[in-house]
Amino acid sequence: MKHHNNREIWTALLGGMTLAAALLLPSAARMPDPGDSGVVRSLSQDVDDAAARMNDDICAEIFSLPRVRSLPWTNAAAPQPDPAAYTADGYRDDSLTVKCWQETIRISDKKSVQVNFADVTVAHPSQLRTAFAGGSYDSPKREFPSVIAAAQHAVVATNADYYSYRAEGIVLRQNVLYRQKAYGIDTLLIDDHGDFTVMTDTDVIREKRLEKDRIRQVLSFGPVLVQNGKAVHRGANEKCVVCGSYVDNPRTAIGQLGTLRYLMCTVDGRSEQSSGCTTNELADIMAQKGCVTAYNLDGGQSSSMVFHDRLYNHVSNGGERRVSDIVYFATAVPEEEWKQGGTP
Repeated sequence: MKHHNNREIWTALLGGMTLAAALLLPSAARMPDPGDSGVVRSLSQDVDDAAARMNDDICAEIFSLPRVRSLPWTNAAAPQPDPAAYTADGYRDDSLTVKCWQETIRISDKKSVQVNFADVTVAHPSQLRTAFAGGSYDSPKREFPSVIAAAQHAVVATNADYYSYRAEGIVLRQNVLYRQKAYGIDTLLIDDHGDFTVMTDTDVIREKRLEKDRIRQVLSFGPVLVQNGKAVHRGANEKCVVCGSYVDNPRTAIGQLGTLRYLMCTVDGRSEQSSGCTTNELADIMAQKGCVTAYNLDGGQSSSMVFHDRLYNHVSNGGERRVSDIVYFATAVPEEEWKQGGTP
């Protein structure tokens, strides 16, 4: 199949529109008396002038359109963010807006916790990305979340689900399926529109949802925290990967606030300043912040938020834990700078 660049396409379109301008002239004007050369010259000039005006108007519209910014679905590092786009608590460029803040949230009369948030809006779903320690799924390496984030040029990141800690669950990252073994747990599906869905991995496999829903990322930890805008509280006997669901622990969560808008969250824990929280309390926090869907990720010492290449939260147990993967947001570039054909 022959590929045409944008210049060729628009040249052809403009040529067609020039012909259309001529054809749209009244039939009497397009068929002058052959002996009246003055009329012919006038009509020819009118057509040229009309076509030129049309071309100018179309070109103005074309070049005023926003450029589509995205990233390829690969494990390659994202583009370097613009250093000038950072503020003390945020980042803003043509494709990405991040607002970070820390908040003390009162859980009960006897309990308050320190919570770290990042409100993120992207231009394209490919900017919500995942990355492996060591750069590949089968790497034996484990690295600090801040190290993985720096290598990927992440603007903001958290630890993910520590997929290598278990042999079960679905691992699909950057549009590549690595593992599909049902465990009966809540699983986060992120499709090619950047929308979140949570269902058990058993149902995902049985219903072939990875293919039907064009899933680009899967995170396997859980439980689900928010569904349809409402907090989901789990009973003590429900199956769940997470350890200590009903005791205070550091926590990590990711939620969707709206179209291409997301909320990252870590709860500090295991300290005098902040004990941590249960998953049901985390569900309440994410629902109160407006999440439509929210999902619990690996917690404890793994809980880390990285912004502008440095830890944004207070990690428990003396410092970062080496993990196998992160989820992060990156700046994007105009598609013509990387796209070689097809869609990302």
